[in-house]
Parts: sequence; C-alpha cells; structure tokens
Amino acid sequence: MRAGTPGLAISAFLFAVLALIVAVPFAYPTGTFIGLDGTAGVMDHRWGGGQFVYALGDMFCHQQTERSFMVNGSQTAFCARDIGMIAGCASGLLLTYRYAGKHPFTERKTMYAGFALISVMAAEWAAGALLGYDLDVLRFAAGIIGGAGIAMVIQNIASEPWKGEGES
Repeated sequence: MRAGTPGLAISAFLFAVLALIVAVPFAYPTGTFIGLDGTAGVMDHRWGGGQFVYALGDMFCHQQTERSFMVNGSQTAFCARDIGMIAGCASGLLLTYRYAGKHPFTERKTMYAGFALISVMAAEWAAGALLGYDLDVLRFAAGIIGGAGIAMVIQNIASEPWKGEGES
C-alpha cells in the first residue's frame, strides 16, 4: 500500500460530505432547513435518511444560522468555518498524497507546520469571540487554513506505518 492511501481515502470521504452539504438543500423545497441553531454534540432535531448530512451537522456543529451559508434558501448543514475546515482538509490530503511517507514530509517539522496552521483557525475563533465580529468569509478562510493544517497532521500520522514506501 502506498503511504498516502489512508489520506486519499479520508479525502474522498470529505469531498463526498462537501458534495452532500451543497446537494441536499437542492433536493428539498426552498427554505426547508432554517433555524437549525442547536448545541454541538447533541441531536437537536429528528432527521430522515435523506438528511444524513444534516444529522452529521447536528452532531458536530452548532449550526447557528447567522454563521452558516444559505443554499437554495436553506441553511447549510455545517457553519462556514466547518465547511472551510472540511474543504481545506480534503484538499490538503489530496495535495500531500504524493509526498506521504517521503523525506522530509514525515518529519517533525511537518507536524509543527500543521499545528501552526491549525492555530491560525484557533486565533480567528478567539478574535471573533473577543471582538464580536461576524464575517462568514473570514471564518471560511480560517477554516480552510486550519483544515490544511489538519490534513498535514493526518497525512503525517496515517503515513507513518508505510514510511519509506512512498515511492511505490
């Protein structure tokens, strides 16, 4: 198995989730999903089988309306930062695939760089909480940066068992 294969599989899953985040609101009448505010980690709503992505969002995201994108008049299943994080992680895993398991990708410096990118997202979150600003585009951009950092960490850890086999 090539060292980057686990990261590639995770990337494929995340791209599928992104596609569902955009597609599901179009499968229902305009404005079906609004006012989803809730608590992350708690299933606040009852979701049907076709609304799987909203059930995921209900469990893993606060789904605050003012922090979510609107698609087909409906609120997305995840907030802007989470969508950016999913997109950044999926793209980052895809971009780092060919370097997984090769020197210097799996060195400690990669982990430091990944955590530095994740800290950009954390800093944006903290600044938003302290200053009270509400900019979805900034949250989305910070999510992409943080997601790329998460991808570096995941790729580094997932490729460790196949270190040195990145050439095959």
